[in-house]
Amino acid sequence: MTRTRLEQLRDYPYRKVAGVLGECESALVPLNLSVGEPKFGAYATVTEALAAAEPKDWGKYPPVNAGPGLRAAIADWLRRRYSLPEGMLDTEAQVHPVFGTKEGLYTAILTSVLRKEDQLARAGRGHLQPVVVLPNPLYHVYVGAALTSGAEIIYAPCTAATDFAPDLSVVPEDDWARVALVIATNPGNPTGTLLSTAFMKAAILRAREHDFTYLSDECYSELYFDTKPEGAMDVCRDLGGSLDNVWVVNSLSKRSGLPGLRSGFIAGDADRLEDLYFLRAYGGAQTPVALQEAAIQLWQDEAHVEKFRARYAAINQIAREVFGDLPGFRAPEAGFVLWQPVSSGDGDAVARRLWQEQAVRTLPGSILSRAMPDGSMPGQAFVRFALIYPEEITREALLRSREILASDSRH
Repeated sequence: MTRTRLEQLRDYPYRKVAGVLGECESALVPLNLSVGEPKFGAYATVTEALAAAEPKDWGKYPPVNAGPGLRAAIADWLRRRYSLPEGMLDTEAQVHPVFGTKEGLYTAILTSVLRKEDQLARAGRGHLQPVVVLPNPLYHVYVGAALTSGAEIIYAPCTAATDFAPDLSVVPEDDWARVALVIATNPGNPTGTLLSTAFMKAAILRAREHDFTYLSDECYSELYFDTKPEGAMDVCRDLGGSLDNVWVVNSLSKRSGLPGLRSGFIAGDADRLEDLYFLRAYGGAQTPVALQEAAIQLWQDEAHVEKFRARYAAINQIAREVFGDLPGFRAPEAGFVLWQPVSSGDGDAVARRLWQEQAVRTLPGSILSRAMPDGSMPGQAFVRFALIYPEEITREALLRSREILASDSRH
């Protein structure tokens, strides 16, 4: 029996995971590597900014797209980060701050589906259902927003066969006219891999051919190690500078280790951002003015990011040392999520043992995946570790986990 959309929204990962993992039976101190919540961040900057904030600012309704200072700080950061030529990015029309990217992504997906509904209706094809193409495995907010929108969802598997890029060949050629949105996460969450220039270029050109939104979720882009990730704006720059049909998403949650500050943005196609503005004017959450002042300082500062990047590189090295000889191990190319395959193919069972026997809480890959038409689950044979603790705690968590992963390889 087909479940309703409301029933499907109950598949919320952090409510489901407890049922998969069961009760911890270990006397060890629990270590939670299931949530991507950094345990160190640029706290001093926030403290200083809040101390200097005008108390009366808390009595103001924040503008829908934030104040000009925050828009300018984000636009300047984008220009520096992606070496954008003069005139490529319009601060007022092409930069839209949001109250964290969770809220931003949710409203961006709804906006894109409504826009495609309008396009289809104007073309005399209003009876057709818009399509949203999502990576699989994925960030759960994508699913929640797509379900709420009423769009048809096509899941594009991210597997070793495509170097963990979404396999867009699963979209039937005749369905591209119905596509409202394609989302790609770069660097990948949970895979920790980088998308190729060829993939991004092909996806952007297809978006322009069929007039849909290509949304590049780049929230982990600044926590890189060997290779500075290329993003969708790099590709747009090299294609001539147009941001048509492209949205780029990023935030301070990972870059500055401050998910509680709720400072993110969506930047790109101006006409689509105008749609987003009006949808968020009705129901979007806005960043308080005092918090915007802290965010401005953080978007302008790279010194703290360089320190975080070095620290995550050290944590990444610990993962290489402890897990490096395990079958299928692949260190993250960027970010702090480790997508570890399990030889038995049963990530649920391995994650359960990690929690019950070693008090290490992880996310089974199945929680982050959705079933494909053939019944397969792209993340079923994986466990996700969020490497968000300081070095020695990370080492302890991985050492606790190693024997269980090693014994699984002998399954």
